[in-house]
Amino acid sequence: MDSVTDSGIRAMVDAVDEARRQLRENALPKAEDRGRERVPAAEAVVMLGSLADLLEVTGELAAALSERMATHQSPDVYHQAGVRLRGEAGNLREAERKVAERLS
Repeated sequence: MDSVTDSGIRAMVDAVDEARRQLRENALPKAEDRGRERVPAAEAVVMLGSLADLLEVTGELAAALSERMATHQSPDVYHQAGVRLRGEAGNLREAERKVAERLS
């Protein structure tokens, strides 16, 4: 990413890189550990909410970037990515709600 000159973009790229690093180093190995017991429903609710949060903020970032992109195709690509990410966040929120309802 040596071509990044806008300090605002650099900060966004750094934040996304750090989130990706944290997920790969800390969360993914635990999720892939087949030796662990199944996740209790109450904890599944928390994880669904956490994943929804992640997709929501990623969708917000993509949507915000759509207005700043200079190439002809980029604004639409970022906008559509934002819409899709927020849509998937909504799906996770619905699953979170359903699991929570079953627990009550």
